[in-house]
Amino acid sequence: MTRQEAHRLIRSLRRQFLLLTVTRCLLLTTVAVGFLGTLWNPSDAPGSILSANPLTNALWLAATFAAVVWVALTFYSVRQVRSTNQATAYIASGRLDLAEGQLMDALRQFSLYRNGKLLACHKLALIAHGQKQYQVAAELCDGILSFGAWGGLSKGISRLCRIMLVDCHLFLGDVTSAIRALRPVSSQDPDLSLAEQLLVLPIELRCQIGSDHYERAASSLSWKMSRAELLDSPKAALAHALLAVACQKTGQTENATFLQRRAELYHDLDELAEDYDVLRERAQGSSGKNSAPQATSADNK
Repeated sequence: MTRQEAHRLIRSLRRQFLLLTVTRCLLLTTVAVGFLGTLWNPSDAPGSILSANPLTNALWLAATFAAVVWVALTFYSVRQVRSTNQATAYIASGRLDLAEGQLMDALRQFSLYRNGKLLACHKLALIAHGQKQYQVAAELCDGILSFGAWGGLSKGISRLCRIMLVDCHLFLGDVTSAIRALRPVSSQDPDLSLAEQLLVLPIELRCQIGSDHYERAASSLSWKMSRAELLDSPKAALAHALLAVACQKTGQTENATFLQRRAELYHDLDELAEDYDVLRERAQGSSGKNSAPQATSADNK
């Protein structure tokens, strides 16, 4: 999927949501009017649901038809949710091509509920992020977040989309957009679960180090270290290395040395530097410092 295809997909979702809103309003209005019309002109014959008034009968039949259509569309929407869950199983087994096709089919079909489509779009963003198509993933996440509470997406999925959007901006080198997207979320927010805090912490540190906010990155050091210890090895090494940079820049030399050694125990930092620009720039800076004394000593000789 390209960025243009992702943009067209979000535009298609907006049109579908507009059609969905109109359809739901029409069905609910038809059911309500038919029910009230039947109550206003009850049946003349006992035990019969029909009335002598043809308008009342027409309203009752329209309300019944609208209710049947609503139930049928609900069952159809449930099938789409099952299709999205099947795509999740494909993602877990590494069959990303099948998962992407399944999710695209679910997004093209009409549904009576928004959250199912947004969930499928979120899964597509996960696939694009896993394939390092960060522009595509950012476009999808930004589109999902643009729907806001009107889209009916849960707060948990909304936070995950925001975290993924920040991560994509960082990989694309757009630190300013990453900081702007991260503003509603903080790693020390009490409303976040432990899993969400662990997701936010490395990304928040990358934003702070990338924007030269070293004092902010080095604040609450004990709390951040306790959370960094719970991360998987590569992310734990990344968090410790970033905290070491923050401590080094703020004059906390002993903490910086300790954190740097901890980071090296968790993972190979040279390997991490290939993926994260912050560590790469730091490695280049330290190598430049080390080469300067060597050149000086050579000149003295």
